[in-house]
Amino acid sequence: MKVGVCCEFPGVCSSGDFLKRSAQISETLGFASYWFGEHVLLFGSYESVYPYGDVSSWGKDEPPIPDPRSPFVDPVIGMTWVAAATSTIEVGTAVMILPQRNPVVLAKELVCLDEMSGGRLTLGVGVGWCKDEGVAIGIDWANRGKLTDEYIAAMRTLWTEDAAEFYGDTVSFSDAYMYPRPVNGSIPVMVGGDSTIAMRRVARTGDGWLAYSVPVDEMADKVRQLRQLTEEQGRDPDALRISKAIFSYTTKDDMEKLREAGVHEFLLFKSGELAFEQAELTEQLEEAAAATVEVVKDW
Repeated sequence: MKVGVCCEFPGVCSSGDFLKRSAQISETLGFASYWFGEHVLLFGSYESVYPYGDVSSWGKDEPPIPDPRSPFVDPVIGMTWVAAATSTIEVGTAVMILPQRNPVVLAKELVCLDEMSGGRLTLGVGVGWCKDEGVAIGIDWANRGKLTDEYIAAMRTLWTEDAAEFYGDTVSFSDAYMYPRPVNGSIPVMVGGDSTIAMRRVARTGDGWLAYSVPVDEMADKVRQLRQLTEEQGRDPDALRISKAIFSYTTKDDMEKLREAGVHEFLLFKSGELAFEQAELTEQLEEAAAATVEVVKDW
């Protein structure tokens, strides 16, 4: 098993200096991957209700990011910066809000990053929870799930086909060529979300599942459900990569139960917990690696 880490958090933890240093430390300590979230805009108040208050690092009744003036790095820029500062660690998004993006432009950005990093890119996508942000960007909020499916299909077509053709409701092209090509044939697309709708999207089109707030004792049932949904789509459930978010309060016993449930890797969210100063940051990540990376080495 492998363990990835998310260190980014709005504020100084989104600065280039922090991202570079925390990624380099994480790579040295044996973390396999380094992940970014996404918000284009933050707000002083929200119409939408944040769905993950029970597991977030801020209070359940607070806005999802308390200070809307906090810097929050764009994930494509952040992944590019971190990939250039490291040599082996995978970079990914957990998650990118895909319907907010132009899929053709995004496909080009990502394939260039994949080539420049030596094939170290994984794209984790979600439909988004924040209607305030989606409306401000101008997406069709009610149809964001359909947009996500269409955008995944369009990007994969561009990454894998010459004289590519695609005819969707919002994206269409023919005789189209996109180079460079992904280093490993295509860019893996993992789908985030814990709902049945999200799991159906994994089963239809995902290379893997980014599970976030599923309770430990419910994970085995969720994995069985996902495998059944994937088989119903005529796809091989054994080919899916299943990643589960863990936190500072996740115990070794919890991790063992998650592994037995069918989880393949962990994504440790340290967002909002890490110091900016180098010595303390190193100590915190060393402690995190000892509690996670070193544990799974014995499995």
